[in-house]
Amino acid sequence: MKNKQLVVSSFANEIRQATTIKETEVPKLKPNQVLVKNTFVGINALYDRELYRGKIPYIRVDFPYVYGVEAVGEIVDIGSNVTQARIGDSVTTVKVGTAYQQYQIINEEEIVLIPKATPEYLTLNPTGVSAYLALKNVGELQANETIVVSAAAGGLGHIIVQLAKQKGCHVVGICGNPDKVSLLESLNSCDRIINHSEEDIAGVLNREYANTINVAFDSVGRHIFDAFLKNLAPLGRLVVSGLATEINDGAFQQITGPRVYESIYWKGASVRCFMNHLYKEQHPEARNFLFNQYQKGILQVKVDPKQFKGIEAIVDASEYLLAGKSCGKVVVSL
Repeated sequence: MKNKQLVVSSFANEIRQATTIKETEVPKLKPNQVLVKNTFVGINALYDRELYRGKIPYIRVDFPYVYGVEAVGEIVDIGSNVTQARIGDSVTTVKVGTAYQQYQIINEEEIVLIPKATPEYLTLNPTGVSAYLALKNVGELQANETIVVSAAAGGLGHIIVQLAKQKGCHVVGICGNPDKVSLLESLNSCDRIINHSEEDIAGVLNREYANTINVAFDSVGRHIFDAFLKNLAPLGRLVVSGLATEINDGAFQQITGPRVYESIYWKGASVRCFMNHLYKEQHPEARNFLFNQYQKGILQVKVDPKQFKGIEAIVDASEYLLAGKSCGKVVVSL
């Protein structure tokens, strides 16, 4: 059986220069493995770009390197020692170096059974898992607090604002165009929406939320980080979940000014960072909560309406996401 894969063939600054498509034979399964035919894959363009630029320190990239992290699909074959999974089962998988291919071989203990291999379950695992764990463990969000979320209409952000509203929080969502505003409005979770193409983020926060932000959730950086930092409440927490602006420019901005503690020491506030894989033991708890919420219709899952199909379309989907056009989770159908 042939397997079409998108692989990193050399380090480069752009995805079209770094990657190629290749076909290989699907190898024989080991006794504890299953063969999954991927149905949808999730796009993590910023993470991918750091990988094909050779800048992720904990991943060894040997060319050609299959990449991509998350997928949903159907089991089409099982090893002789597999006991829980069956051919025809739908599964979600989250593992570095597995997703961007038609078929993947993975150990039975690394799959999670789901009712159907849909983009919604792909969004919940792992993006929704990240939202849940970041708010619980790093943001330590409490009921009735004020939270501000950058990139609120993205795959991660639109889950965060809903989970925050479930706690009765005052939720401020930041986005960049009318379509994203509409998505946030449809969630009924944001008390204030800031469209940064029409309003100045720092100006709004300085006027309306001066020193009252309990949790600031930032995946963008630079000017947004600065505005969040300035307006943290006493004991406020600024959670960094991404560095989109810095990564887009290819280098960290060099600044001259007071160190970060000058802004937060007297408030007892803090700056914290979230990395999903550091909370792996809590992934089942998060998945179970999110799946239950989704199945009961409590949690909305938004998938970007633009359709991408086939291994070849992963490159297009990545460029689309990097251009800031997405509303919800960007996925590719295989």
